[in-house]
Amino acid sequence: MLRTAKRHGLTPETAKPWSLVMFSVGGKRVAVRTEEVGGVLPWTNAMPVPSLTPHVNAVVRQGEEILPVFDFARLLMVQVSKAEPLCLRVRRHDGLMAICIDPDVPTLHQVEAKAVQPASSGLPGVMGMCSIGSEEVPIYSWAMLGQTPAQQVA
Repeated sequence: MLRTAKRHGLTPETAKPWSLVMFSVGGKRVAVRTEEVGGVLPWTNAMPVPSLTPHVNAVVRQGEEILPVFDFARLLMVQVSKAEPLCLRVRRHDGLMAICIDPDVPTLHQVEAKAVQPASSGLPGVMGMCSIGSEEVPIYSWAMLGQTPAQQVA
């Protein structure tokens, strides 16, 4: 007889809360899971590079590292504040990337897992929606960005 494997006692009601980093890009508030963030630094000038990868069109130098820049503002169809923007270092399975964000310092939040609603907007990279304070905030996954909708479902 087959048995279903226990999931370490986790049910949707007892699942661990999600730790999120909320920040803004062009005035739009968004969030990502903390494990996908590698740090926040002052933004340095990006050097444009030719690329066939959607939304990756530049690199930035941070110390000895050179990181590809993901143009998240372009994806969201907004423009990042010109006054002292920040660099969000994001972790992906294929390495770190840099994202230019508004100068507002990102904030940490905990959200109950059951409070995360499925994404219904069809926006690329959105893994869910949640309420933080009085705002409905999309939760992005850097791993999902760059995938086709069919890859996101699989």
